Amino acid sequence: MSPTGLGGAHMNWDERQGQWLRRRRLDGAINRVPMGFYQKVWKILQKCHGLSINGYVLPSSTTREMTVGEIKFAVHVESVLNHVPQPEYRQLLVEAILVLTLVADMEVQSIGGIIHIDRIIHIANDLFRQDQKAHGASEYFLEQDPATGICNLFYDSAPSGGFGTMTYLSKAVATYVQDFLPNTSCQMQ
Repeated sequence: MSPTGLGGAHMNWDERQGQWLRRRRLDGAINRVPMGFYQKVWKILQKCHGLSINGYVLPSSTTREMTVGEIKFAVHVESVLNHVPQPEYRQLLVEAILVLTLVADMEVQSIGGIIHIDRIIHIANDLFRQDQKAHGASEYFLEQDPATGICNLFYDSAPSGGFGTMTYLSKAVATYVQDFLPNTSCQMQ
């Protein structure tokens, strides 16, 4: 069965179903993060008051208490991420933080107070569901994880591409921090 419920049109979809969900579960379960992740978190914390992750706040004061390369800092970041019981949700949090680092790399003094990473993921999920509905996806395929409220199909989407998680996370980050970005004539569509 295809995501639109039309069958036949997406023969390879059944073969790929679950691939990215399994990958996110595995990466989240073993606490895998990309190279340089903790240094990027450090950079974000220097431009905001903290990161809220699943109700736990990683305060910006952490950057004054520990150095960027200190193992204690990485352990502190991990301790906040480890409060997330669902490994696939934890991995989406890591992906959202990576997208947020792109904003932190800009010449902007501040990107807000306490940044709620969970809220960014839910904005991305809402945008994803809206697009999927507009393209005829059935409610069966838009079923949400009862523990997190995230669409299971979103968990199972590749990071790249027009319907990839990074596309929606990028839009969500831009929406979330737009009040702190420099004013330009560009608008997000």
